[in-house]
Amino acid sequence: MAPQFLFVNKDADSASLTRSNASEQSSINSHVQRGRRHKRSGLSKGRSGIQGRRNAKSSKTADTSDDLQPGPSTTKPTSSVSPSNAEDESAESGVTAPKPLPARPSPKSKTARLTASSKARPKVHFNRRSRSLSPGAVKASKINERAKLLLNPDSPLNSPRDISQLTSDSIDPFGLSVVKMDPHIAELCRYFCDKFHPSVWHAESWTLKGQYTYQSSSTAIIRRAMQNEVEMNAILACMAARIENVDMIPGQQTDRFMGNALMAVRRRFSSLSSASKHQLLLIIFHLYAGEAYRQNWEAARIHMRAAKSLFDSWGGLAQVPDQSIRESFIIGDGNVSACVMEPCELPCEYDPGGYFTVTPPEMLLVAPRDLSTIAPALQDVLTDGYLPDGLVESILETVECAWVLLHARTGSSPEATKYAARWLLWRNSAVRYRLLATRYSDAVHEAIRTALFIWILTAMVVPLGVMRIAGLNAPRLLRTLKAADLPTQQWRGLLEVKMWILALGAMSAVVDSDEEKWYLDQLFEVGMPENIRRYREFNPDVETADVLKRFHERFFYYEPIQRPRLQRLAQLIGGAIDFSSNSGSLGTPSDRTSKSRSPP
Repeated sequence: MAPQFLFVNKDADSASLTRSNASEQSSINSHVQRGRRHKRSGLSKGRSGIQGRRNAKSSKTADTSDDLQPGPSTTKPTSSVSPSNAEDESAESGVTAPKPLPARPSPKSKTARLTASSKARPKVHFNRRSRSLSPGAVKASKINERAKLLLNPDSPLNSPRDISQLTSDSIDPFGLSVVKMDPHIAELCRYFCDKFHPSVWHAESWTLKGQYTYQSSSTAIIRRAMQNEVEMNAILACMAARIENVDMIPGQQTDRFMGNALMAVRRRFSSLSSASKHQLLLIIFHLYAGEAYRQNWEAARIHMRAAKSLFDSWGGLAQVPDQSIRESFIIGDGNVSACVMEPCELPCEYDPGGYFTVTPPEMLLVAPRDLSTIAPALQDVLTDGYLPDGLVESILETVECAWVLLHARTGSSPEATKYAARWLLWRNSAVRYRLLATRYSDAVHEAIRTALFIWILTAMVVPLGVMRIAGLNAPRLLRTLKAADLPTQQWRGLLEVKMWILALGAMSAVVDSDEEKWYLDQLFEVGMPENIRRYREFNPDVETADVLKRFHERFFYYEPIQRPRLQRLAQLIGGAIDFSSNSGSLGTPSDRTSKSRSPP
């Protein structure tokens, strides 16, 4: 059974109390009992001498514990007294000596410890008339009982299972946290260590053996946060917001923790100037991420502007000491900017360049270098000069990203595969940065830009792009398409491009939403279901989903991510087509509406 307590502020080498050695447990137990650190050593003669002097002053008989008095003239060599001799002497004097205490294991000298503990043990005196223990003996007995606990032998009856045996508060045993710990806060802290930290700080340092080191650093962050009101509340607010809005588990008290964090920032604002760069950036990032998780975009961007001011004062992003923090700010800035379709706050200083230009020969993927197979229909449009140069460049960069995405597993070595994945992360981030920084007055160009942006999010920002960002941008694409249908706007022979954009919008919209219905109706208007029906007349063995897949592959399509929504679109379209009729009836608009709202 796992211990109930959380984090004990000891040295970094101790993972928990139950895995502490005897010396550490003795120090902790002493700290709990006395409220202060107490160094106890079996070899120390100071306590023995004090006890002996007290006994010498209080006792008027000749039977005093002279062996407790330090000094060369009264101290006998320990080796000259054997346990059997000690028992015989006690029996003759009518005194029953206590049994020897179990010795604490020590790598230095086990014999010396046993000797010192027997030297420091006082003799026990009986009152011969009442046969009861004298006050000195009672005190000595209590000392012995306490020593048994401190020595912490291997016996399961005497060894404490966890710190909760010594204190009523098993979550924060020493009461050192600035935020009062309760079971809910403890769960949020565990969530940070077990799930959030390893998933977000993906660029954290690796050991030479390839072992991920987040386990130790995440615990260190929590231990430090327990001493800082601002950082602790910021972490709790971020964890509660993520669990509620990403894991979809309600009742995490996000508003409470975020309010506490903001009030702590106001109270401790002056003290934040003395915090380290690492701690200050973590506080800002957790506040930023917490607001972003609960879709408070404006507040999130305010926190990002604060981080940008710090970066500028330090000389730019390159001066941030921790690489993982720097990269997490860049990715977070891109994701929030994608949700609101606004330019990023941070500058784009991370574009690695073209894959075949910057990749060493030994790191290249082994797949044939043929980019003409990626989005061939869209690449054909680029040659007529209708699209602006910036949009053409973004499409060609996306073609290269799509090729690496499709062939990333064909690396000649694990290092080549990891290199391709890392290149793809930063290259698609740079492409999204440029798309967000651009606006087109032509609604058709704007619709193509938005659709391209949504596809990159859907295929390359997983799972956030599928769960959150694409659904938020589907209504924006809808408004742009409505503007592009005005008489002043013309698609100029881009009917297939419009079909792809409408189909992509339908697969990105929230299931059973008004946006999904609108996209489906528009697909019927432009004739996509009719084209599918005609194709299947000559190819009856090909399913509607496969027809849609072949169509999307002429533009941009990534099977592992897009397949579920493509199957739903195929069912919605196929349910409105009467394939048994030679006339190919597509049903009435009201029929299409009811079928598009039905579950797959």
